[in-house]
Amino acid sequence: MAFKPASTHRNRTTKLLQIVIEKQQKILKAIQAVLPEKLAPEVKGCVIKETKLLVYADSAVWSSQLRFFCRSMQEAANTVCDNHIDKIQLKVHLPVRDFPEQKTKLEIPSQTNIDAIRSSQLQAPESDLKQSLISLSRTMEKLSGA
Repeated sequence: MAFKPASTHRNRTTKLLQIVIEKQQKILKAIQAVLPEKLAPEVKGCVIKETKLLVYADSAVWSSQLRFFCRSMQEAANTVCDNHIDKIQLKVHLPVRDFPEQKTKLEIPSQTNIDAIRSSQLQAPESDLKQSLISLSRTMEKLSGA
């Protein structure tokens, strides 16, 4: 049995999704056509939500520039779209990045530092500070395995 691409299967859901994507691409091209040459590539996508058109840019800087062209974008979208668009909302679309998982390395103070904390606790008067220093030195000693 040969491998078939997903688009060749008869499935209403994928067909509907393809129609929606094609519609969004058509609107995107119409919007990019009315924008200045330098600004057009910065529009990365658009989505219709009821009577609102969400237009996505990569950064807030480009989004702030696009706001001056909302009326032009709205008119362009209304010429190609079946829905009547009343409002355009600009959104910043940040790309998803994969960050490698970082393991935090536990750094345990040396025995010299633990002894220094212990000696400072002996000089401290009876107080919360002294109790805290005692507790800290015990914890560090347990973690260091001494």
